[in-house]
Amino acid sequence: MATRLRDTAPKPEADARERDAAPEFELEPSSLDEMTHAEALALYRDAEANIRFSKGLQWRTVGGTIALFALLVASVYFVRGDPMYARVVAFLTIVLSCGAIYSLSIHQSWQKTERLKVRRIVESLSNLSQDVFALKSRIEANIHRYILLAFMIVVIVMMNYVAFSLLERFFKKG
Repeated sequence: MATRLRDTAPKPEADARERDAAPEFELEPSSLDEMTHAEALALYRDAEANIRFSKGLQWRTVGGTIALFALLVASVYFVRGDPMYARVVAFLTIVLSCGAIYSLSIHQSWQKTERLKVRRIVESLSNLSQDVFALKSRIEANIHRYILLAFMIVVIVMMNYVAFSLLERFFKKG
């Protein structure tokens, strides 16, 4: 059974003719039975929770990497700037950066997989759900996601540069 919805938001008098002439939205419910619909909603919630969890892991990876840089640089100062130890720490910061960036990429890939699940689930829901889901374009969402990923990577690389710069003065001691 289809339900008719009409935009009832108040509009200025100039738009009265447009409002009266606007086509009504014909709500088409999901063709899924109740059990399958409940299962689809559970899968949808799970995929959205996984996306949020993965985003959180990405930000914690960035924060944790910066904290480890700080601890490693501080450790060089505590051992009175041993040149060999400073070089090892500098190498470790580079390895740590590479690992963190790889981790960010893995989490981004996981988020993409979960978004594909969400997209597939939404296709089986009502046309209202599909319309709401389509409000933000896929291209725009991808641009936002990859700008954030690039920002995270740049922060890690910049902090690695800062750590290396702080360590550089210890390389020639001895």
